[in-house]
Amino acid sequence: MKPGSHFFIFLALPLISYGQETNTDNEDYLKNDRNKISLVAEATYLTNSFGLLYEKRVFRLKPNDSFYTELLLRYRWLDANISFTPKLIKINDDNDIKGKTKYFNLGFAFFVSPKIRQSVSYTQVKGLYLDKTKEFLELIFSEDMQNVNVSNAYLQYPDARYQSFRGGTSYLWLGDKINYRSYTNMTYKPLKNDFVLLTGLFYQYSILKDSDKVSYEGVVLEDAADVSSTKDITVALRSGAGIQRLIQKDWYAIIELYPQLYYSKLLGENFHEFNIGMNSNVRLGYDNGKWFFGGGAQLNWVNNGNENFYSTTQWQFRFGVGLRINSPKFVGKTFDKVDNILK
Repeated sequence: MKPGSHFFIFLALPLISYGQETNTDNEDYLKNDRNKISLVAEATYLTNSFGLLYEKRVFRLKPNDSFYTELLLRYRWLDANISFTPKLIKINDDNDIKGKTKYFNLGFAFFVSPKIRQSVSYTQVKGLYLDKTKEFLELIFSEDMQNVNVSNAYLQYPDARYQSFRGGTSYLWLGDKINYRSYTNMTYKPLKNDFVLLTGLFYQYSILKDSDKVSYEGVVLEDAADVSSTKDITVALRSGAGIQRLIQKDWYAIIELYPQLYYSKLLGENFHEFNIGMNSNVRLGYDNGKWFFGGGAQLNWVNNGNENFYSTTQWQFRFGVGLRINSPKFVGKTFDKVDNILK
């Protein structure tokens, strides 16, 4: 045997031993994780706006709150999350100016197969105000209000409700089918460095209704006529990559970039668009197997020079803390039966 061969074996054996030890640790963790429930409490900052089309111009209806409380729960391959007000954090103190907003969201994510992830959610936002109210009123009464100064007050829609039904189906083309689950949210512990290629189809049906009651400068106006609901659909095809890196012990970072093709249609109206954009996610966290925490941001960008009617999340930031607890035996037995059926 050549001297170089001895040197190669000297270097390789510790690496092989370390890899076997790491794989064994991961296998033990995954086995124990089957009997753990992951719980997370988060504070979420979410920007959202909803278009109001008038005279071929789009004005923005906005909620008067952006910070919400979010709770997440995961057991094995099933995730559930709920967001609502009251909030963990409250920074707005202008309900008299912009009105009061109530927010609620309920969502689920699960794996149909090791490479197919499915998500569904329902969102309701009640109580909106009209951004750029002054420009809106000047446009409506342009001929009658030439010599009238319009105040900077906002039009408030206290009963207006925005409801959204969302879904997403993604497929893993390249990457570890177990480790890639940590891209879903922080309830999954990242186990190793990873690179993934994903393609996903995302779809949304939205309704904006009950906007007949309006408040302006303390005066409530209610239209006796039945104001019809506004409905739109959105479909986005995303395909891109994600990178996961472990930083020292128990720390990790995840970055995702997904170029997207985008189509939206206002139902009942000749108003639609095709476009391109980018969906991106970044998260930094700590996870020692029992306790974990982290923060992340999401940006959903569409290449549109003008304001876009269709309601989309522009950007989002969240920070959460979680822990894992032992699950009741009856929960494990129930999921074992489901797992056997899905095999």
